[in-house]
Amino acid sequence: MDSANIWKVGGVSITGFSHYEESIPCQDAHAFKIKDQSRIIAAVADGAGSARLSHIGAQAFADAVVGHIFNLPPSNTFDRELIASEIVSSVNEIREQLIRHGDDLLDDGAPYIGDFAATLVVVVADPDGGAFFHVGDGAGAAFTHGREDQEATVSKPQNGEYANETYFVTMDGWEKYLRVTPFIDNHDTILLMSDGVTPMAMSQGCSSPAFKLFVNPVVKFLRDNDDAKGETGLINTLSGENVRKITGDDKTLLWAIRFQN
Repeated sequence: MDSANIWKVGGVSITGFSHYEESIPCQDAHAFKIKDQSRIIAAVADGAGSARLSHIGAQAFADAVVGHIFNLPPSNTFDRELIASEIVSSVNEIREQLIRHGDDLLDDGAPYIGDFAATLVVVVADPDGGAFFHVGDGAGAAFTHGREDQEATVSKPQNGEYANETYFVTMDGWEKYLRVTPFIDNHDTILLMSDGVTPMAMSQGCSSPAFKLFVNPVVKFLRDNDDAKGETGLINTLSGENVRKITGDDKTLLWAIRFQN
């Protein structure tokens, strides 16, 4: 990690057991950038299992949103409404591009936008705070590692009428499901995750991170090791047989850990 860079950021997206056994590609994706050595911009997208090109949609939406926010002009203020508006613009632009160029992806005709269905969890943050921008399931959490009270700001999954339903950025009128959750405390740790990780990393109902059972040991390991060892260790953890008993879904965990200069 560059000593001038106060964020240590990384992420892993791994194919779930059920998808691996059926030779289905990982439908999760993540992306992140650091701007001006202080602002973290990151996204996790989870492609719908029933959508045949959702792995392409997930990566496209994650990359597009992170790149778009990163390229905005510098600002001395954190404008949540502006960022939300820019996320909407970015998603809608990539939706149009996916349809426009989709003929190259299929042998049996042009795709429709639902073929790229994906959820989206975005965080934009600097040392003074930030916000989650969230459509669908998955979760985000911001907290201060090692503090005794260890309260967290959580962006919970957003499901439909039934527990196994959710919302996608490919739906008509998806913008009305974009939820913004600000955090103004001086948190030093941010996690984004797909719903394949929430059973381990979050408490029941996703009201708070599962600090003792998962989050604290994982964050400590990531803080204490370099990027390569941290990613390898996390992949091994999420690929363990004990996890297979909990979920066969794809799994993405992205972390941003801030160190004091």
